[in-house]
Order: sequence, then structure tokens, then C-alpha cells
Amino acid sequence: MNCKNKPELRERLAAEYALGTLRGRARARLRRWMREDAALARAVAEWETRLSPLAEAVQPVRAPARVWSEIETRLGARPASAGWWDRVAFWRPFGILASGAMAALLAVVALLPAGRPPPVEPTPASYIAVLSDPRTQRPVLVATAARRDARLSVRALDPAILVAGRSLELWAVPKKGGPKSLGLLEAEHATLKLAGEADRVLGDVPLLAVSLEPRGGSPTGAPTGPVLYSGPCVKYW
Repeated sequence: MNCKNKPELRERLAAEYALGTLRGRARARLRRWMREDAALARAVAEWETRLSPLAEAVQPVRAPARVWSEIETRLGARPASAGWWDRVAFWRPFGILASGAMAALLAVVALLPAGRPPPVEPTPASYIAVLSDPRTQRPVLVATAARRDARLSVRALDPAILVAGRSLELWAVPKKGGPKSLGLLEAEHATLKLAGEADRVLGDVPLLAVSLEPRGGSPTGAPTGPVLYSGPCVKYW
């Protein structure tokens, strides 16, 4: 396979390389192609530039001491503890977190234009939320709002999440107080009018969530049905 005359494939491979999801021989092959193809190398660099602010927006988490201890053991820096590395349960939480974070980045990539190099100029300061299904860790919704705008743009990554005869209602979950409705999601793409600029409405909101409600939305002003999807709302600046 050669991607030289396949611009959409080139962009997809460049994005996957920058994200780190291109593995093994496929990654080695693309690295070899980049040495021979300056345009492909530029495409990878542009994706890395575009995605780097997203990584900076994620709050760092200190790894537990036991993780570093086991890494040292694996590297031969300390005696091995019997059976520890063979416990699948020890690694499962880390795999789930990693796949969830990667899925969130891929969801953002899905919103970017394909078939041409992405722009490298700074993206306007915005609030970005990627909502996932907690059962599968699969991203299903992406919501964005510019800081000074009073509109929230929501895109369903899977139109099948819409439920006939019922309404999906989007909620802002602040650090203090109860959830506040942001509006109903009744189409694959929705633009919701906020009560004010995003800075005022979302500035103290670490989480967005979607509940399943009767047609027309919650009759009480609070979620009445099950919470189907949720995800962090981060500041992208």
C-alpha cells in the first residue's frame, strides 16, 4: 500500500501517527515514508501542532507509587514480586483510561476536515466537551462553544443515539449546585442558545451530561430519566 496519491489516506495516517494510534509495522512504515516524502512529514507535523493544545488541556495525574515500583521491577531495578505483573486486573483500569482518552482525541479529529492539511493557525479560545457512553467508553457527542459566544454547537458522532418519541437533554453539571439544562438534542447537529456568554455559563462547569427525558424535555427542571452519556468540559486556551 502506498498513500502518495491518496490525500485522504495520507491525512488519516498522519493524524493517527500524531495521536500515537498507528502502531507496530504500520508506524515504522510511515516513518520510513516520511524520510522520503517531505509533504507527508509536513502533514504529520501539522497534525502534531494542531493536537498539542488538546494534550495541554488535560490535567496531569500523578501515577500511584505502586506503578513506578512495578516499572522499576520490570526494568530489573528491584526484585520482582511474585505474580504481580501477571494480574490482568491490575492493568485493566489503566487500559480503560488510556482508551477513553484516545477515543476522546479521535472524536475531536473526526470533526476536523479530511482530505487537506489542517490549518495551523490558533483555534479560537473555546470550551470543548466530549461525552461518552460509560459502558463502552465510546465517544458519542462533541460540544463546543467559543468563550465570548452564547451558542453551544453539539454534534452527534453516532446519529443512532437519538430516541424516537423521547428527548435527549443536555445538562451542565457545576462544581456546586444541581444540573442546569442547556437544551434538547433532537438532531444530529444542534446549536443551543446559552443563557449568556460561554464564559459565564460554562466557566465553573467541569462536566456535561445527557439524560433521557419525555418528549419535550424534563418536566421538573432537573433530570428525571437515566443519565446516558457524560464527559469533561475543558477550557481550550
